[in-house]
Amino acid sequence: MKTRTEPAIMSYSKLAQLQNDEEIYLDDSFQSQERWDVPQKQDYMTSVFEGRAVTSILLADTKSIVEALRLAFGVDNEDYKFFKTLVDKGYLWITVDGNNRNRCIASFVSDEFPLAEKEYEVDDTYLNFFKATKDNKYHSKLPADVKKFLHDVPMNILVVTKCDRIGLAALFIAVNKGMNLNAQEKRNAIMCVFGEYVRSLVNGEKMKKAFAKIYTKSAINRRYPDEMVVNAAVIIAKGFDNLSGLGRDAAYTDVSDELEVFTNNVKPIMEQIVVKLVGAYGESILKIDGFESGNFIDLIMLLNYMRKNSIFIEDYKAFNAWFIETQSARTSDPKILYEGSKGTNRRTYAGLMRGTGKNFLTIRQTMLIESLGTIPDEVVTFRDRERNFDHKLRYFFWKRQEGMCPLKNTYIESRYIWDTKITHIDHNIPWSKEGETSEDNGQLTFADANLAKGKTMFTPVVREL
Repeated sequence: MKTRTEPAIMSYSKLAQLQNDEEIYLDDSFQSQERWDVPQKQDYMTSVFEGRAVTSILLADTKSIVEALRLAFGVDNEDYKFFKTLVDKGYLWITVDGNNRNRCIASFVSDEFPLAEKEYEVDDTYLNFFKATKDNKYHSKLPADVKKFLHDVPMNILVVTKCDRIGLAALFIAVNKGMNLNAQEKRNAIMCVFGEYVRSLVNGEKMKKAFAKIYTKSAINRRYPDEMVVNAAVIIAKGFDNLSGLGRDAAYTDVSDELEVFTNNVKPIMEQIVVKLVGAYGESILKIDGFESGNFIDLIMLLNYMRKNSIFIEDYKAFNAWFIETQSARTSDPKILYEGSKGTNRRTYAGLMRGTGKNFLTIRQTMLIESLGTIPDEVVTFRDRERNFDHKLRYFFWKRQEGMCPLKNTYIESRYIWDTKITHIDHNIPWSKEGETSEDNGQLTFADANLAKGKTMFTPVVREL
């Protein structure tokens, strides 16, 4: 849909009233978090007093947009439903560009910060000055004439009267071209349910506090935590094939696969990493050899595999120590694990950590899965146990068999070691024939071969003469 905008003027007091009455929807799609600290807010208020706050605030008129969408596409259109929901909630406007300015205007009127202690010119006709001091620098303490002057200051507004969600995102990006928005900030500007889920998770009290240990304030403002959540959603929903810019972009809809797995899978895994590991025991688990993003993705892959195979962490402190130790060994190992199709792209594990291509992630996940066989006792529990075999013997048998299934004489990929739907621990001498549940009498086999084998072991009958 073509975008249509119209210039308008709105008084300072009207903007503040709309904001404080929650009639302006400050959609987090259109900001990289609230960036302004008190000095920046004071600078903006100085500009308002002195007539230099001339850059237009970009507001979308929700009622006009709803009507335009209804006429163009009908009431079954998803964009129509999205904006109609906002109108029904009482939001008359959406701030597309100017979130920080709107927040500043509203928060000053609410006495949340004071003016800078200085002299302000407060009359357009006569040289009339007001000096803000410690006694009168908050909005509620302003002299009546100064308050009236401020409330009447005209603010430039650019009103969007016709647009869809994709159009608003494109408009936000176009307006902010000089800001060099990163990829996550651009996809965040797409107003959709998935984006709301991501922001809601990142901004949770415990998550937010723990993310502050991982990323700098600037990185948080640039939505680095959001991108890591998106990485987790893509890996969990679609595997490694889609972990690219286009794959992350595709998640930002109202009905994506990533949205389907978000609540039950993505959220618990991110909480494990950010709250239960980093929040409790520090950021060292993500700082191993300087591969912050790579370690984060490795943990996502490992915990997702464990979740699917009913492997549960019982001791997070011990798990944290185990992962740091084993991951450090992998990243410092000089062994070449990948050479590329022409043999020229030689990479150690550390080299693989520098990329997110499917081949790189597959090798990394394989090694992470194998490492579960080295995890200390009582750190994790394996909930799917067969006939009292220690579940950890799966790895022992796999190593002893050099990865081969003795029943099919076929290689068992490491990703299937812990997958009880694909592989079974089998008694060489069947349990029903008094075969012992021991290391000597066990083997790891494909489940279909074990089921086909059944109870074929028998004791021959010797006929007496």
